[in-house]
Amino acid sequence: MREIGNEEGVVFVVAFALVLVAGAAFAFMATPGDDTAAGNETIEKPSTPTTLEHEEEEPSAQVEVKEEPQQEEAKHEEDPPKEEENYEEEVKEEEDTTPPDLVILFPEDGQHFDHKEIAFEGKTEPHARVFAGEYEADVDEEGNWRIVLFLSKGGNTATIKAIDEAGNTSTAQVQAFYDATEEEPKEEEEPKGEHDFTAYQKYGSCAEDLAFDKWYGTGTPGTEIWIGNDWGSATTTIGDSGEWLLKVTFPGMPCGTHSVVLETNDGDRKTYEFTRVCDEGGDEVDGEEDK
Repeated sequence: MREIGNEEGVVFVVAFALVLVAGAAFAFMATPGDDTAAGNETIEKPSTPTTLEHEEEEPSAQVEVKEEPQQEEAKHEEDPPKEEENYEEEVKEEEDTTPPDLVILFPEDGQHFDHKEIAFEGKTEPHARVFAGEYEADVDEEGNWRIVLFLSKGGNTATIKAIDEAGNTSTAQVQAFYDATEEEPKEEEEPKGEHDFTAYQKYGSCAEDLAFDKWYGTGTPGTEIWIGNDWGSATTTIGDSGEWLLKVTFPGMPCGTHSVVLETNDGDRKTYEFTRVCDEGGDEVDGEEDK
């Protein structure tokens, strides 16, 4: 076996070193370096648009979440009116079916008085109106009512009526007696003026074969009335209503205008003119003539 000399040894070492260097270079070229890996990561970064699309979708998801409270609020606004309508219907039914309470506290039924002016008092439903005939009583906020009435001699029946805000009514009655003294009628016998008595002529003329006219008016109940002249007359008495009506016929009255007189038993007197209208060719009378 031949020994390797120094020169050959040096050559062998150099050759072996070249082989190592070449292998290392090949390995370096085959294995990607840091820069190559970094380049690949840069290429994969186009996934960024996907991230942007995801960010755009999130607001739409939030919008859907906001719509649900709006729907709940809408339902909440629709429900209360139904409850209010039902409540109003119940209240109306109660108002339409319940009459107001009405009590007469004074006077007591059958009570006697020596004076004619009496203050009737009682209690009713608050805000209700109280009447005695056509006259309205004073009612306070608590429903206490009061009205002054004048009694006639003897027994008097007062009918009190209450009307609530819904139009329902209640009535109550009480009887009171006025025991008139002997002195009071003297005051009532004082002369009455014409304003206490009214009388109106309805036609003023007539063309019928049997001439007639009508008078009417108001006055104190019990007053006697006489109306007439030389050709006819009639009488009547004013009733409890205070109103009167009287028809007077004038048989045989000549054509023309005549005077008609009205008198009452308490001193009232009025004069009217009445014309008997005749056809053409009939007799005419100027002024009043005796029969």
